[in-house]
Amino acid sequence: MRTTPELTSTTHPHDPVHEAQRAVQRILGANQRHSAYRDACLGLVPTENRLSPLAQRAMTGDLSHRYLFQNPQWRYVGGKHLAEIESEAQRLACDVFGAQHANVRPLSGENCTNIVIHAMLPKGGAFYHLAMEDGGHFAAASVADRLTDDRHLLPCDPTSGGLDLEACAIAFAAAPPDVIYLDASMMLRAHPIRELRALVGPEPIIVYDASQVFGLLAGGTFQDPLEEGADILSGSTHKSLPGPQKGMILTRRADLMERIDATIFPGHVSNFHLHHVAALAVTLAESQAFGRAYAEATIANARALAAGLAQRGLSVQTEAPHTDSHQVWLDVTDVATPDEAVERLHDANLIANVNLLPTLRAKGLRLGTPEVTRLGMGVEEMDAIAGLMHDALAHTRPIGEVQADVLTLAERFREVHYAFPADLLA
Repeated sequence: MRTTPELTSTTHPHDPVHEAQRAVQRILGANQRHSAYRDACLGLVPTENRLSPLAQRAMTGDLSHRYLFQNPQWRYVGGKHLAEIESEAQRLACDVFGAQHANVRPLSGENCTNIVIHAMLPKGGAFYHLAMEDGGHFAAASVADRLTDDRHLLPCDPTSGGLDLEACAIAFAAAPPDVIYLDASMMLRAHPIRELRALVGPEPIIVYDASQVFGLLAGGTFQDPLEEGADILSGSTHKSLPGPQKGMILTRRADLMERIDATIFPGHVSNFHLHHVAALAVTLAESQAFGRAYAEATIANARALAAGLAQRGLSVQTEAPHTDSHQVWLDVTDVATPDEAVERLHDANLIANVNLLPTLRAKGLRLGTPEVTRLGMGVEEMDAIAGLMHDALAHTRPIGEVQADVLTLAERFREVHYAFPADLLA
């Protein structure tokens, strides 16, 4: 039986049902136009990716309507299979990242930052993190400032964009850390975890925010933070890891996970969005199966993109191979301001990102290869993209011609790779 009235030309234009239906049409229409537009673009933002068809399926259905509480004060029935989904996601996360304990309830990377700092940093404790100019995330300082006045910046080397260990040793001697929070949102190289641990000894908590590089860690191609001496691995799950927009926290220490679990609820998360947990579990299973090949291709593509841009005279940061990660940093001041440059690329359907570059301590373009890799592109396509970017930035061809070539390339790569087939459960 129909309960939603048809929208017809005879409906009074000021009728509330008519107005509501018009709003729905605008929302759904904008969604469709956006999807069609992004299919005609090349996504070069390192913080965006594509879910697999199976992970998207996991986000639909009844899960999106339900709660899972295991608390004596509330009793929800009808969730017979829900705990199984969470347990499977935890097991997969531990297997993929070499942890003994995992919590998949955080809703985002910033949610993880709040949880971990509140759980690990004693009131008044010494907290070290990265400055935004050195690639740090904005959230860490604001969270730590609620708990302590003893906050310090980790010294960095502007040439490499990484930590300055000699300066770190001096800083740690003057103010021994309680928590070292490696919150890099700008990351070309692996963190020197073993060296940091040697400097500070066993007691301070080292937190590795893997939001940017979870997908590379899953493939075993970047570094192994928990094995190298980090106590906690946390962050968002939708960047180089091609999962849903969510967060997770992992550790090998039961005592730390007890503190994490107690901090998450109550206080930070109650309803943890089970449909996202299911999609994350599917993504982690795909990482088990295809993660190494995907991570290797992502890094190879980043290096090929950087090389192609450098060969065309653009100012790629750090020496060749320019990156060990999924990111490429580009100084565009020779051709435009960063904001002008990103708009030129946008006009050509090349989607990039402006950010502070640690090597410049000023704005530039932060490029990334997770999404184009996920769609099956390789090093030949990266060289082609570098040429298209150069043409758009240097005005060597009309922007409309560049846009047409971008569309031709994008049309060849519409299917998600490094994933199980969409009809696996058909």
